[in-house]
Amino acid sequence: MLINFPGLLNCRVPGDAYMFFDDFITPQWGATGVAVQTNWKLSDIGTLGQGTVANLVGTADTPNTGGGVISITTLGTAGDGCNLQVPGSAFHLEDGYPLYWESRWYITDISNTGFFNGLATVDAEIIAGGMSAGGKIGFQMLEAGSLTFITSTTTDIKTTTPVYTEADAKWVRGAFLWDGIDSIYVYIDDDDDGEFDHVSTIATSTAANYVLLDAFVNPTIEAVNQTTAAAEVVLVDYVLCAQQRYKS
Repeated sequence: MLINFPGLLNCRVPGDAYMFFDDFITPQWGATGVAVQTNWKLSDIGTLGQGTVANLVGTADTPNTGGGVISITTLGTAGDGCNLQVPGSAFHLEDGYPLYWESRWYITDISNTGFFNGLATVDAEIIAGGMSAGGKIGFQMLEAGSLTFITSTTTDIKTTTPVYTEADAKWVRGAFLWDGIDSIYVYIDDDDDGEFDHVSTIATSTAANYVLLDAFVNPTIEAVNQTTAAAEVVLVDYVLCAQQRYKS
């Protein structure tokens, strides 16, 4: 299969690149402590529990998703939420190995929802608890709809770049490309036409920026209730991550 991912042109999958893609057509996540083989591990955030994660394929809630979609609903207490992370740590950012990541999401209330969608090392609380080890790279929103692209190692944030101001109940697509050399290119599609606008370039070779090179990372989604006592809802349509198999 020949696929032209940005930065991975004329890529034959699976010969030239390995890929994770989940369109959430069937529910495949396991609750905390349940020893089952799943695509995603579900972990609690906060003191009262994780809220709920539901698969909405084939329902009236998914007219514009093209496939499946998951709904993440937090509890109504500040700091509570859900963490979904793919087991296995198959991806890593390394010199000579370009990586492309993309996802599409919808946040019901941008004023009270903490949200992360990207790649992270094994950690159950990416936002609320901070990174205990390793790091993260991806899109993060903490309040008022200000979407940032963030890279960090443990709790030491190296790059936080504002890339977009979200609105309530709006589908947004985000993508980034690690070029395998010294730059990360960040893209947003905010009119849902499938065409990305380049919004930022992070030059990782500067002292102010950081990419968690040589760290193994997993596709990760996290939704957290921020401050108001009200349950919040996040929808995610799909997650895609592809990395070049051979060194450039």
